[in-house]
Formats: sequence, structure tokens, C-alpha cells
Amino acid sequence: MRPLSLKGHERALTRVRFNREGDLTFSCAKDKKPCVWYTENGERIGSYDGHNGAVWDIDVSWDTSKCVTASGDLTVKIWDAELGSCIYTINHQTPMKSCGFSYSGNLVCYTTQKMTKNLSTVQVRDLRDGNQMAEGAESFFSAQFDVNATTALFSQMDDIITIGFESGLLQQYDLRNPDSPINTNEVVHRYSIQDLQLSPRGDFLISASRDKTAALLDVNDLKKLKQYKSERPVNSACIAPNRDHICLGGGEDAMQVTQTAVSAGHFEAKIYHMVFEEEFARFKGHFGPINTMAWHPSGSIIATGGEDGYVRIQEFDEDYLGFTYDF
Repeated sequence: MRPLSLKGHERALTRVRFNREGDLTFSCAKDKKPCVWYTENGERIGSYDGHNGAVWDIDVSWDTSKCVTASGDLTVKIWDAELGSCIYTINHQTPMKSCGFSYSGNLVCYTTQKMTKNLSTVQVRDLRDGNQMAEGAESFFSAQFDVNATTALFSQMDDIITIGFESGLLQQYDLRNPDSPINTNEVVHRYSIQDLQLSPRGDFLISASRDKTAALLDVNDLKKLKQYKSERPVNSACIAPNRDHICLGGGEDAMQVTQTAVSAGHFEAKIYHMVFEEEFARFKGHFGPINTMAWHPSGSIIATGGEDGYVRIQEFDEDYLGFTYDF
């Protein structure tokens, strides 16, 4: 392992992502300035200035022309990824928790939190339609829930959106017929779903939960295929693009750790075999739980973001790249 440790945030990381080519790393944290970095050397290119609260999620379009951020300041912002200027601002009555682009980059989805008389919602807007992006305009898809929707993403092109909830529920909606969910899974997780990520080929989803497990799901029907168990809550999980490997990150909440030993919190990132559900490697680095992770499109790098405010870009050495699993 040859890690780069990137310090550009003042508070805990909430999301790291790579663009499609993998040359840029995007990060956001509980401070108000999302950042973009060169993956190769860890140089910070700049930040996106405009939010006034914690930024909970960031995503970048397939051509790296736009990025979207969701914040606790009750806004979602669409940015010009290269220039750093804000193109659109979407306002709501409650904090925004997650956001994401569709495959084409034309649609953006985001989740809002349940607060006072406002229910949690998942909404989708079309960036090509100026009327939808105008101040106070209605989104073309909106679903309301009694339980907080913690994460949402486009799982099949521009048509189907998958939503994870605080109760551990998973649902899918087809935007072509959005009246009711087309798939539901109530049994795979018992506690809050912290993260949902799509496999690079788009055939699997992986969910990370506070019930100390991550699950590999069929993207077509949300059927559980495999489950990976950890000793502590799992905050994030990702799928390797060129190997049958899974990486989990998490650890005990920093405020709940009473032991002085760092190992007590299980703050390492753990690599599992996708098929056999067995852990075969782990790597350290963060002082505190890992909140987010992403696998580089090349398969040779993992980026992690921790409660300690650092982004770590972990480049695998030959021991991993030449590793073959014994059946």
C-alpha cells in the first residue's frame, strides 16, 4: 500500500467519488466546501463555494461536465465541474441527504429529510427542462415517505431509481410508471442503510448498513445474492471493477469508543471475496471510522474518507495485484 493522505476538509468526510476516467477525485464533508483533486498526485484543484451547511453527498456526471451536491443548508446545487460556478440551486424545506446523476447526466435525483410536518421525499428533475429548474418549480417525480430516505441512486440507466431507508427497507421505482414501487426488500437489513453503490458494469448493487452487514443485490429485483458480515457498523461498501472483490468500511462511532486501543473500533477497511463472502485482507490508515469509500475504475486504487477529516487514496501494491484466491 502506498497511500496519499489529502487534507482539505475541516470536518468529517461524507462522500468521495471518482469521475468515469478516474483522473479526478471529488470529496465533500461536514464543512461547506466540496473539493476536487488530481488522483495521480493528490493535488487539490479547487473547491465549490456556495453552501452554508454540511455537504452530505456529491456526484459527478459521466463526462465530468457537471457535479451535484446535497447539503444541510436546504439546497441541492448543480455546478460546472470545470469552472466551479453554480448553474442551478434547488431549495427545499428540509435538509438534503443524498444526490446523484442518471446514466446520461440529464436527470438528477435527491432525497430530503423528514422534519416537523414535512415528510421525507425522493425527487427527480430534468436538467434539460428550464421550467423544472426554475425557482419554486415542481419536480417531475416525487415520492413521500414516513421513514427517512437515506440514500438514492439511478440503478438502471435513466429509468429506475433505488432508494435505501433508515428502517433498512429497499425500494425501486420506475420513472416511466412511478405510482408505486416495482420492487421492495424488507428483510435484507435490520437497521439504517448508510450507502448504496452500483457495480461498474451495472449488474449488482451493494448496500452498507448499521446492522454490521453489507449485501450484494441483484439490480433487477433487489434479491439478496450475498451478505458480508463485519464486527462493527458498515458505513460504506464498494465493488471492484475487474475482480470479484468487495471492500467494506466503517467502525464504531467515534463518540462511542471507550477503549484507548485504535484496534478496538475496527476502523480498518476490509476486502472480501465477492462469491465466498470471506475476508482476506484489510488496511489501516484512518484514525476513526471510515464514512465513505470508492473503488477506482482501474481497480488498483481505493479512496476512503474518514471521521478524521482526511481523504486517503490507497494504491495497491503487487501483493494484491498478483493475488489469486485459492478455491
